[in-house]
Amino acid sequence: MDNISVQLITWNVGTKFPSPHTQFSSFFHDLEELGYPDVLLIGLQEVKSQPQNVVLDNFISGEDPWTSAFRTYLKPAGFLKVRSIRLVGIILSFFCKREHVPYLRELETQYTRLGFAGYWGSKGGVSVRFKLYGVSVCVLNSHLAAHDQFLQARLDSYNTIIDGHTYSQQETRHILNHDYVFWMGDLNFRLKEDGFTFEEIDLSVSKGDLGKLLAQDQLAMARKNGEAFSEFSENLPTFPPTYKFKINSDVYDNKRRPAWTDRILFQANLANYDKIRLSLNQHSYKSHPQFLESDHKPVSSSFSLAAFSKTLASEYLISCYEPIIDFQDAGPYFSSEDTKVVYEVKMENRKFMKIWDWIAIFRADASNLEDYIAYTWAQLAPNSQQLFETAFDESVFLPPSDYMLVYFSAGVRDILGISRPFSIRFRDCLNGAEQFIETGQEARVVQRLRELNVAKDALEQEKNEGVEGEEL
Repeated sequence: MDNISVQLITWNVGTKFPSPHTQFSSFFHDLEELGYPDVLLIGLQEVKSQPQNVVLDNFISGEDPWTSAFRTYLKPAGFLKVRSIRLVGIILSFFCKREHVPYLRELETQYTRLGFAGYWGSKGGVSVRFKLYGVSVCVLNSHLAAHDQFLQARLDSYNTIIDGHTYSQQETRHILNHDYVFWMGDLNFRLKEDGFTFEEIDLSVSKGDLGKLLAQDQLAMARKNGEAFSEFSENLPTFPPTYKFKINSDVYDNKRRPAWTDRILFQANLANYDKIRLSLNQHSYKSHPQFLESDHKPVSSSFSLAAFSKTLASEYLISCYEPIIDFQDAGPYFSSEDTKVVYEVKMENRKFMKIWDWIAIFRADASNLEDYIAYTWAQLAPNSQQLFETAFDESVFLPPSDYMLVYFSAGVRDILGISRPFSIRFRDCLNGAEQFIETGQEARVVQRLRELNVAKDALEQEKNEGVEGEEL
């Protein structure tokens, strides 16, 4: 088996905005040893969601300011934001290293509302599920009911999501059907309601005596009793409670008893395949107390999970190690002209093509696959050379720059290919004529174009010198 590295980050941002001084690099301090992950999922809660913010995020900016700030930071490391899903203030964003993106299959998002008896998304869960190199992964981000006394509401919320949060892929219709499942968020589990006081908790934390506090952790007890999250594993936190802090400080706010509200749990179905055993290893699980923007501290965890190697994929007939679509260079490309798109698909891979597949064009340095410039429908019938061909017509003005093409399946479930970067430039009439018209009678055309260019330059010069009217 091969390994895929995955990192998860959960953060209740408390309706605050990122600042120019927010140190996103702090999430990746282990890079010297582990390097950036292949896949990164960021779960946010309490993103500011007043009507004006929602309009700004959805219709003007295109995404919330936190996801935008993360994306800007991650862009130089080669990440693309593949998908985001938002439920009011709950957001889950899926980032992937560019080299892995053409192997993503069966992408799907889902949400469950829990606020006001399921009619509002102030509380609830969002998720993304996908396949990468043959294995299925499901990631959830949820924000459950707050306050010590609402333990039962949190337990009920878990069971509501686990029962009703479903997908269209029949073999992985339910959350727990996937090979690997990760559940993170502000789960809001507190310490036992009639347990330690604020002062006792604060003193124990200052002494580093976390064990006796975790013995009263509602989530750990619920897992042990089988009331909620019993299907999941968690290595108990070795970091202090992540809530509630005074803003812009690392001092607990005595308005609430400190608790480990922000958690990351995991589950693996290790025996899903005959003669193959999957594996899931957790490498880190920690909080990040240096972030002061919110009354919560973010929590992150890194994992490595087993996926099909190229040899095993071939043996099991899983087509997960070659992009289905192989874009061909059909240049040169010029602005204000049709941009021809040519791609090759091997005969055995044409079964993956469907009606309503489409091809999007992006700038070559794009970092968001939800923000394309234009799209055109893919063609399902090859031409006489057994190549597939379509075009962005001249009405799609593409200024001189570098671009790339991405082939999406119908419903944006699969990413079947990404082109190499290519350049679009303005066509120079004279150079174009000299390139395509070289001999014989056409030489006079080239000479005439030169004369016209000289005449044009003379007219421009006279105009600049103030010659006007009939004389010009």
